[in-house]
Amino acid sequence: MDSQLKQGLEMTRRMLELVKAGAWEEVAVLGAERLRLLHEWVNNAEPDMAQQNIGILQEIQALDKEIEILSLEGKDELADNLRQIHQGRKAGKAYRG
Repeated sequence: MDSQLKQGLEMTRRMLELVKAGAWEEVAVLGAERLRLLHEWVNNAEPDMAQQNIGILQEIQALDKEIEILSLEGKDELADNLRQIHQGRKAGKAYRG
């Protein structure tokens, strides 16, 4: 049981690395696997298991927060890049007449 939670933590750490690398598809796949694993842990955990593993759970939460922040920054950067591409195309069409 604890090994599932530890595996979830390792998956979360890997997700953070992938977010930093901009590997969004891999983040999505790993995130889905991690979600399934953590749901399974929660559904099968004894009532006192969360308290016994509070450190791991807090670390997962902290990493999730960092992943969320970086993901939002990546989303903004992608939107800016798409705007620049669109503006470039408009300028090219205007130039060609």
